[in-house]
Amino acid sequence: MAEVKPSHSIIGTTLAQDVYNEYGLLLLPAGAVLHMSDIRLLEAHQIQSVHVASEQGTPEVPLPMLHWNEAEAAREYIAAVKQTEHLFKQIATGSVPPLQQFNSTFYPLLDQVLQQMGFLRFIYIKEGTEDYTYRHSLHVGIVAALIGKILGRPQEEIYRLGQAGLLHDVGKMMIPDEILAKPDRLTDEEYEIMKRHTIYGNELLMSMEDADEWIARCALMHHERLDGSGYPLGRKKKDIPFECQIISVADVFDAICTDRVYRRGTSPFQAANVLWELACQGKLNPLIVSRFIQYIILLYVGSQALLNNGDHVEIIMIHTDEPMRPLVRRGDEFVDLRDYRELFITRMIS
Repeated sequence: MAEVKPSHSIIGTTLAQDVYNEYGLLLLPAGAVLHMSDIRLLEAHQIQSVHVASEQGTPEVPLPMLHWNEAEAAREYIAAVKQTEHLFKQIATGSVPPLQQFNSTFYPLLDQVLQQMGFLRFIYIKEGTEDYTYRHSLHVGIVAALIGKILGRPQEEIYRLGQAGLLHDVGKMMIPDEILAKPDRLTDEEYEIMKRHTIYGNELLMSMEDADEWIARCALMHHERLDGSGYPLGRKKKDIPFECQIISVADVFDAICTDRVYRRGTSPFQAANVLWELACQGKLNPLIVSRFIQYIILLYVGSQALLNNGDHVEIIMIHTDEPMRPLVRRGDEFVDLRDYRELFITRMIS
């Protein structure tokens, strides 16, 4: 193991120890193979040195961590979307696969994402509404598991959160396509039908081989809100299990970020604003939201973005007081979005 300064020379080496920023937030985990984007992230957080594995030694992490790369993870992602689509369509035709089949589809990708959490940046650059239902399910599984890791939940629970997120909307396979894919606002009657997906999801998951009541409960209650305004049960506060509250945050975040048939997705910064507003309104758990926002926003330091006026910028620094309004660089000019309230980040570019 060697202690080195972050630079181009260590691209391709493997981290031997976790790297944290000055606020104690994990930037990169041990076992991550360093890429150019990781070096930019380390430099942006003013990390002076990191520990990498020497040629004679390897970090004390499971072997699969050592082989992570963006191209491989992208292939895993595309394959997982297609496999999820296949399994969900089986349900739509009346054949319910065992829970284990969903796990074998999802876990290879989740294993990689949990070791290289910056992969989350990749899924929110992809545009288009193709395969939305399946991509959304996959995304919510990924985000829910990441939230569990950020909150320090046990490893077993992190993976169950991933499962629950993946399957939270499985009940939509029982909703008519003309409602599910409608490009316009739903009528009140159509919305009542759509809301039933939570009940259908619970029933489907409980009917599966190796059924897990914990996961089924998340499908039932991911639209419940702490103030009682959610559905289908109108539960409040402590009557909504904590795991269901995590799935709710992941679901809202991805629904805002991802393109849909009736609305284009927006940036994680805008989604973070919405999450915070919902937390302030008493609908989402502020502990979950604040910890997630802190982490997710920090992932984008060094990334390219598009402002609402059309300008391309690079995200330079996240402010602790207003993380959703960072310091950005536009060409040779630095722009603090706290001072320009009319400007905001609409999309991530790379």
